[in-house]
Amino acid sequence: MAEGEYVPGSMDISEQRKTFDLFYSLTKWGSIIIVAAVVVLAMTRTNAVDCSKSDQAAAHLNACGKLPHGDAAAGEH
Repeated sequence: MAEGEYVPGSMDISEQRKTFDLFYSLTKWGSIIIVAAVVVLAMTRTNAVDCSKSDQAAAHLNACGKLPHGDAAAGEH
């Protein structure tokens, strides 16, 4: 095409459209899968430590947000 002969909207954009559609589809389904995984993990969450029992909580790695005290810090019960 010579300069000045280009007509806006006349270019074949089928490859660009396919690329965009693929990107959009992967983004949409990827987001849906991530949200579903987070929901499943939140619904099936279990605690390995019962924080109401201070001896058990202190024996684990600061599981309840408390540092072990006294004999529990040394591993004695």
